[in-house]
Amino acid sequence: MSHELTERADGRIEYAFRETDGAGWHGLGNALPEGATIDQWTQAAGMEWLIKRSRVRYGEGASQRTIDDKHVLFRSDTKADLGIVSDKYQIVQPREVLEFFRDLVRAGGLELSAAGTIFGGRRFWATAKIGEASPVSVRDKIGGFLLLSTSADGSLATEARLTSIRVVCRNTLQMARADGKPALRVSHRSVFDANAVKQQMGLNTAAWDSFRHALTRLANKPVVEEQAEEIVAGLFAAQDSQTARDKARDSSGFKKVLTLFTGAALGSELDGVQGTAYGLLQACTEYADHHVRAQSAENRFVSAQWGSGADLKNRALETLLAL
Repeated sequence: MSHELTERADGRIEYAFRETDGAGWHGLGNALPEGATIDQWTQAAGMEWLIKRSRVRYGEGASQRTIDDKHVLFRSDTKADLGIVSDKYQIVQPREVLEFFRDLVRAGGLELSAAGTIFGGRRFWATAKIGEASPVSVRDKIGGFLLLSTSADGSLATEARLTSIRVVCRNTLQMARADGKPALRVSHRSVFDANAVKQQMGLNTAAWDSFRHALTRLANKPVVEEQAEEIVAGLFAAQDSQTARDKARDSSGFKKVLTLFTGAALGSELDGVQGTAYGLLQACTEYADHHVRAQSAENRFVSAQWGSGADLKNRALETLLAL
């Protein structure tokens, strides 16, 4: 598969998006009009199936045995396995992720933007749009989103976090909450309480306002190429030492980010980008989202959202804001 989304045997993609926000970089999925219901989103995103569980069995014929404290999770529609977990694993159903947004969409002013599954349904998520702004220039729009994601294979806790998408290149970047913490995570050893998560997230515009103002500050901070080289070397260094930074300068990642910063990045010609801290931040995010070496596009996507790629982007933001 050349993309990260789940594709069914009939060719249907388990991904839906709000038509006015546009499809992802892959150009796949099912468009929905503004005002679509949760039920419509569930069907369009292919998230109507349930996660079922069964004790792990092994052996042959009448001699089969079971492992009471190990369960296999599987899809109710295709019976495809999703993962093996402990008997204490608390399941979050795909539809629950969309239901999380029901009252927020109705009363909180948010709008569902996208939802889908990856890795055959082992991970799934939904996003709702908080707002859109042009903190740098009118041609460079940034959207703010609330992302809820979880897994059915034990690889990811249920996580609610604020994130942003730069429209011109689909770069993504995590925002800190109003309390400064990046995300709220609920282990699968605990029951997911949607109401408690909403209260703890503090769903208001404070974090979004702070984030876009921070981007404006970065766009007004000049960064020369020599300074950018030192910053990027620090981001790619295995440890905080001059030897490690010198070694990092030979890495393909270091060279690619510098190439993007000096004019190769999407949107680099826009006001406030070239030669600024904002431009260097976007070079780092474009590298993590679209260029970092990976075994597949789906692995790159997972890394950019939840793994080492996300860490790189967050460290780049923290480093540049400290200038």
